[in-house]
Order: sequence, then C-alpha cells, then structure tokens
Amino acid sequence: MWIYRSLSWITMAFSYLILIVIPLYTVSSVIIIFSGTDGVTILLNLLLLVIEVIGFLFALYLFYMISGAFKFRCQSPSHDEGSLGNPSFSVIVPSHGTSFSILRKTLEGALKIDYSDYDIIVSDNGLDPDVTRQLREFCEENKIRFYHKIDSRGFKAGNINAVLGEIHGDFLVILDSDHIPVPTLLTEFAKVMSEKEIGYVQAKVSYRNTQRLYQAANSILYSQFFEVFEAAKDQRGVVIFNGTTGCFRREVLVEVGGFSEDTLIEDIDTSFKILSNGYKGKYLDFIGSYGLVPETAKEQVAQLWRWAHGACNVLRIRSRTILSSPNLGWVKKFELILNLMAFFSGISIVFLVCILSIMIIFDIQFLRHELLGFHLGFLMPTLVSVAYTAAAVLAIVWEDRERSLIIRFLQLIPFYLFSLGAFLFLISGVIEGLLLKNTPLSEGSVWNREVHVIRNSILAIFFSVCLIIIGLFGLSNIFSFLVLGSGINWLLAPFILLYEELFPPLKYNSK
Repeated sequence: MWIYRSLSWITMAFSYLILIVIPLYTVSSVIIIFSGTDGVTILLNLLLLVIEVIGFLFALYLFYMISGAFKFRCQSPSHDEGSLGNPSFSVIVPSHGTSFSILRKTLEGALKIDYSDYDIIVSDNGLDPDVTRQLREFCEENKIRFYHKIDSRGFKAGNINAVLGEIHGDFLVILDSDHIPVPTLLTEFAKVMSEKEIGYVQAKVSYRNTQRLYQAANSILYSQFFEVFEAAKDQRGVVIFNGTTGCFRREVLVEVGGFSEDTLIEDIDTSFKILSNGYKGKYLDFIGSYGLVPETAKEQVAQLWRWAHGACNVLRIRSRTILSSPNLGWVKKFELILNLMAFFSGISIVFLVCILSIMIIFDIQFLRHELLGFHLGFLMPTLVSVAYTAAAVLAIVWEDRERSLIIRFLQLIPFYLFSLGAFLFLISGVIEGLLLKNTPLSEGSVWNREVHVIRNSILAIFFSVCLIIIGLFGLSNIFSFLVLGSGINWLLAPFILLYEELFPPLKYNSK
C-alpha cells in the first residue's frame, strides 16, 4: 500500500531528524547552562538535560518502531506454506497459582488443536494441593504429560526448564496457563519455521475478559506491543518473545542453556540470548491464543512492576553481551538496548516533573534556547507524547476488535491516564532492577510485587496534589502547566486502586 510506504518513509525521516537534533540540542544546552549564575541552577539544568536526552532517545525509538510497523504492512507474507512437512511439536503449559477452572479451559483448547503430531506437557509448581490433584487427574484422563515441581526456583523459567529434557517434538510451544490456543496454531507455526535462522516465532494474542472499561482500556497496551512494536521488529528479525504463544526450535533453546532463570522477565532475556547467538525472532500476524488481562488495577500494576524491574535487570546483566555480539549490527544493538530502557524512560518523566517543580518553587530558570518563540524545554515531552499517542492510535486501527473504532478511541483516554499514573508505582521496580535486587536468585524474591494499595495510593495522591498546588501557584512560569497537567493525570491510577480496594470487582467467570 503506497500510503503505508509513504508514512514509513516520513516517520523514518523524522527518526533521523531526532537523531541529528540530539547532539545539537545537547551541545547548545550545555553552552547555555554553563552561562548560569550559580551552582544550583547549573546542577538542576544539567540533571534536566540528562533526562531530556533519555526522553529524546525514547522518542527516536518510538518513531523508528512506527516506521517499521508501516513498512511491515506494505509487505506480503513470505513463508512457503507446507515447506516443513509435518514437524512434531510439544506444547508446554507452565502453571503456578492459576485456578483449575481456567487451567481446564486452556488444556481443553490445547486438546482441540487441529494437528496430527504434537503432545502436551503441564509443568506445575503451584502451592495449592487441591489444584495440583485436579490438574493431575485431568491430565491422566486426557493423556497429557504432567510434571509437578516441588519448588519455585527460577519461577516460570525454572518451571519450563524442568521439562525441557522430556520434550519429544522438533519444536516447543510455550502457552500460558490462561491462554486458550486456536485450533490452527501449530499449522501456522509450521508454515514459518522452515528457515533455519529463525530461532523462535511469536504469534499475536488477544484477550477474552475485556468487558470492564478498565480492562478494555488497558488491552490497548497489549495491542500496541503486537501491532506496532513486534510488527516493526519483524523487519530486522529482532522480534521479542512475550511469554506465551511462541514457538521455539528445540536445539536453539538447548544451545543457549534453556530459559533464563536469573531475571523476572525470562521471555525477553531468553529472546536476547537467542538473538545474540545469531538467530532471528519472527512475528506471526495471526491471533494464536485468547488470554486474560489482569483482573484488577492492582494486578496490572504488579505486572507492570515486574516488567519494569525485569527490563532494568536485563539492561544490567545483558547489555555487554548484546553490545559485544558479532551477530548483531549496531542498529539492532541500539534497538534492543532502547527496548530495555522503555520503563526507565517513563520513570525519567516523573523525575523531570519533580525537578521542574523545585525550579518553580525557588524561581530557578530553565536554561534552554527558544526557537520562533517556542521554548525548547517543551520539545522532548512533546515528541514523546506525540509518538506514544500515535503508537496507541495505530494499534487500535490495526487490531482485530469486536468493539467499534469510536469506542476504542474513547478508551484511549483512560488508557493514557492510567499508564501515566502507574509510573509512580514502578519507581522501586526500576531502581531494584538496576541494582539487581529481588531477582530470582535473591533470597525471598517474589514474582509479582504485592502493591501496598492504601499506603502507596495515598502517597501518590499527596504527591499529585502537591504538583497541582505548585502548578496553580506558579502560573507565571510557562512550565507550571506541565507540572499542573502531570499532577492531574497522575491522580487517576491511585484513585482506581483505592476504589477497587474498597469495592473489589467480580472475578472473571471462565465457565
């Protein structure tokens, strides 16, 4: 499609423009900063500049992804259907803490896969003996291989690695315990795995419990990941496994030592190890399973906390491997590193607003140049906002959906507000990830951090109200509107958390 091709060129050109702007903006800002009259002004402006550079890099990454997503939709599928013949698959379902009613639906769906040569393995390390008993009995009745791991070491990765030696198939498929696969899943995987350089394939997933506004709005986060980011990464063979509905070449997993057990995001870390070894990750623009989004805002924040922690954790432990890999070009290395910095970049916006608030209170000047009456201090937040919003809009346009386009666009508002407010709850995850705290190898580590809803929400509301007051009383400063707007935006997430704590929503009925 010529429109998508043109838009791909335009957004790519915009990415290059940002790449040129970054050093020019940095050098010109340093010059004007050191013209400051006192040390505090210079220090605060330098801190802001560091944050701005991180934000510019994130904006560059977002526009680069959007360009790749446009390009992806200009191309026709290149796989040769049936070229692999009839390879064998092993479908692994790791289980920990999932109710049996949900697990049963997943396994019933796996049993209905329309493929002749595959087996199913359930690897369970749950702590509820009743669920384990029901699961074992169901597996025995349906000729599903069942393995119970008595400890939780390595979390999900340890659960999968425990059964890797039992795999019979040429390929293995990871299916989360709450994801019901479509009958043609393995047939679609077989069509695209003929190329030996492909280490794994990630199919698209959709969700079946988005009846509530909160859940429907936050499903945009997942659509964004698949429709924009994964589609873009397919152009360069650096697609990332997202934890479920992915297919791996068995010998490739063996080569990298199985799934990573030293991080909370074993899916991304394992992807990076495979990519660093010279294999490709491929995206399959096909819904392979229907899963469950987090039931509550508290569960969503806990999941985001794990992602933020894990990404920063992998940034610490895997950056050197990525940068030194002879199998990755510098563009791919740059892309993978920026991918890990996504949450770090989001948290930096919180610190930017905090520093601006201090500068407003003490009447400290934000030393940047102006261009045609536009203060360049607004440039980075503007670019990030435009790029992030554009990615969300495109995700809605391209996703397979049941609701009308207008309704989905309206759901952008709560999605955007909750996403911004959630960053206040992720700061500890970013810090602990960078410091290598609470990893699976740490004493007493946890998979999803329990959110102290009342305490943290009250603190977040207090913080937001302070920003609003600073913004209102500092209206003479042009940046007071940014502080004021941030304070208002960040109120939504803690209020949702408190409301759900007082009025718990009904759980999804899987029957």
